[in-house]
Amino acid sequence: MATITYLGDRYEARDGETVLEALLRQGARMPFSCRKGSCHTCILKCDAGDVEHSRAIDPELVHEHHILPCVAQARSDLALDLPDPSRLSIPAELVSRRDLGGGVFELGIAPMKELDYHAGQHAQLTREDGLSRPYSLTSLPGYDYFFTVHVQRYDDGAMSRWLCLEAPIGQALNMLPPRGDCHYSSALMGSPLLLLLATGSGAGALAGIAQQALDAGHAGEIALYHGARERAGLYLHDSLLALAARHPNFRYVACLSREASPDARAGRITQAAFDDHPDLADAQVFLCGSPAMVDEARYRAMLAGASSAHIHADPFDAASPGLPRDAQKVDALSADPELWAALERGPKLRAVLESFYARVYRDERLLPYFQGVPMTRVIDKQYEFLAMVWSGETSYLGLNPFNSHHWMVISDDLFDHRERLFAQAMAEHALPAWATRRIQALHELFRSDIVKPQARGMVIDGIEHPFHTHQVEHLDIDTVCDGCGNEIPAGAPSRYHHRVGTLHCADCASI
Repeated sequence: MATITYLGDRYEARDGETVLEALLRQGARMPFSCRKGSCHTCILKCDAGDVEHSRAIDPELVHEHHILPCVAQARSDLALDLPDPSRLSIPAELVSRRDLGGGVFELGIAPMKELDYHAGQHAQLTREDGLSRPYSLTSLPGYDYFFTVHVQRYDDGAMSRWLCLEAPIGQALNMLPPRGDCHYSSALMGSPLLLLLATGSGAGALAGIAQQALDAGHAGEIALYHGARERAGLYLHDSLLALAARHPNFRYVACLSREASPDARAGRITQAAFDDHPDLADAQVFLCGSPAMVDEARYRAMLAGASSAHIHADPFDAASPGLPRDAQKVDALSADPELWAALERGPKLRAVLESFYARVYRDERLLPYFQGVPMTRVIDKQYEFLAMVWSGETSYLGLNPFNSHHWMVISDDLFDHRERLFAQAMAEHALPAWATRRIQALHELFRSDIVKPQARGMVIDGIEHPFHTHQVEHLDIDTVCDGCGNEIPAGAPSRYHHRVGTLHCADCASI
């Protein structure tokens, strides 16, 4: 048995249990989600002691003395603390700033080590007080010793105002290495169409992607749509027109939703782009901008035949997460009688769900999210929701997608993994391609309501409620401890964990 010191408190780790299990059993307050080492939500800094991880983890974490408690067992007494971003980041410097108009500034950022990156990826910039924001890269590697980002200045934006107006040239920053798959690569060389949709300062990242593709000799069509409310928001208008004049296979379309202009299409960017390209079966789609635009564009791209693997998205992250929009999305959906008929008005849908969840309950990445939940209950709720959407009947009484997943920390990668399993289930039951496409499009519509970097509370009547983890209970009946298996007499204190659904006696929970 090892002793764990965490944030000044001491906990005992039993043989065979993970560090996370030990901390949760005894009431430690700490974030976690997947419990399989995938989401990295529970990462902690290890100041002293040794652990053994049950799976391979990022070597950089090991080098910087961090652990993943959910897949780590103590091999000695441990001293743990919150993760240290400065140990996992790269020093950098603000080296240039240029006003591009429309409230957008181009910033040059010089990292203190050579980085491998692509235009369209994003880098997390952090100032000395810890304030941090991700920004999409607009420059191509090899053009200069620094890279550039385009930042939209907001009067109430602490980071954007500071970067655009206040930080002196030479200001020291920290940054995480660039990441993300919203970029061009040689694997896309043969694609007949690159369709790029940007709103706001996302145009800079997609212009960089277009330039990288053109420099690589991409021969297929490249169409970039930039949407803004007013003409001033088209801050790259002249340079994109010039790029189109130099390259016959590059097309630039400006879209304005609130102001008329002779050199721009009137209306929303998604309307223009998908009206112009109704068949995207062989296209690569790149999206960068407002979350609402990215959500709608994902949905419409898949309805037009785009594969989810060919949709590369980088939606803007708000300083603080806003309220979900899943209720509005559900209300805006129309019944789909054709799809409902293809699902035999219910039986085939249930058969697909049974095949899918049979896979989920065998999958080591997804199963932890369903521990303690009967498979039949999950299937029933999912069936009722989808049947409501496609049949138009309003018999569903469960939660909308956000509240159903509010406590889950799910990455885009894990969401994609889930979609691959669902595609296998649909193929098993020989759904036609058009039906499969519509089902996948619906899932994509709710991606942003499910994928998130940290657990959140449920949203009820427009108010997000505090997220509860565990509490001390005094039950009216005798029960059994999930830890030691001993009886918990009625009235005795016990700790119940809402997320995991476990109940521990006073001895196991150290109450």
